Amino acid sequence: MQYLLLIGLLFGFTVQAKTITHEMGTLELAKTPSKIVTLDWVLTESLLALGVTPYAVADSDGYNQWVVKPQLPSQVKNVGSRREPNLELLTQLKPDLILMSSHLSPLYPSLQAIAPTMVLTVYNKKRDPFSQAKKVLNQLAIVTAKENIVSQLIAEAEQHIQNNGSQLKKAGKSVRPFFLVRFIGDKHIRIHGTHSLVGQTLTMMGLTNAWQGSTNLWGFASTSVDKLALSQQANVIYFGPLNKTDKAKLFSTPLWQAMAFTRSKRVYELPPIWAFGGINAAVRLSDTLTEALMGTSKNALFPR
Repeated sequence: MQYLLLIGLLFGFTVQAKTITHEMGTLELAKTPSKIVTLDWVLTESLLALGVTPYAVADSDGYNQWVVKPQLPSQVKNVGSRREPNLELLTQLKPDLILMSSHLSPLYPSLQAIAPTMVLTVYNKKRDPFSQAKKVLNQLAIVTAKENIVSQLIAEAEQHIQNNGSQLKKAGKSVRPFFLVRFIGDKHIRIHGTHSLVGQTLTMMGLTNAWQGSTNLWGFASTSVDKLALSQQANVIYFGPLNKTDKAKLFSTPLWQAMAFTRSKRVYELPPIWAFGGINAAVRLSDTLTEALMGTSKNALFPR
């Protein structure tokens, strides 16, 4: 009897139910879930950062192209697009837990009927994605019994980003402000503001964002290329990929050729990066930006 009591004390945490509060309600978890499905790349990224491999994800090919790190193991199943996950397949997989953001809120009742569903959102009206990403990571750590490592993960990520900024400052690369943009064709851009993950990463690195205009919920503004003329002393960092046709059109225009940052060769291309990710996405952004400015990346070329 005493032996059974001791075993119960040692392993009782595995059967103790957890009541988890999330954005659209609460859920009861009788045990740590092992078959977790994620329908949002931020949540996929966050689980992997905690050392937890999701059972299935939405749009695994897109994750591998844009998010890249943490790497998604090949055995993870694909359950369709992030906007329209395959509900029939989800039902067949019988997950222990489904993770989604509020951007899929109309699907919540249908998903809840399949498995316990938790709603966690990084990009919302608070317009503070890095803080929200930390909050989400902490919530997922509770769900997956990873509370013992999450604080260190966050601290190391923040320190890594700051160290990249210090490296740029020491090299004299942090004096000018930065435009962080994605080209949409050869005439339009998405430009990331202060309240984007991109903008907050710049701030943590001790860098200045050249765009101080208004932005949307995701932290970017859709505008025309000529808006870059507002601060021609800035460095221009653009996210790839930009196809050869649009690149040739854009970089050969009289407007582009006349820009001071063009003439001074202060335009840099980054690889495809998911600018709407979480803490790991911010780390990867700071790494690739540092490599580009320090000239240690194959993408650190001035487009000719």
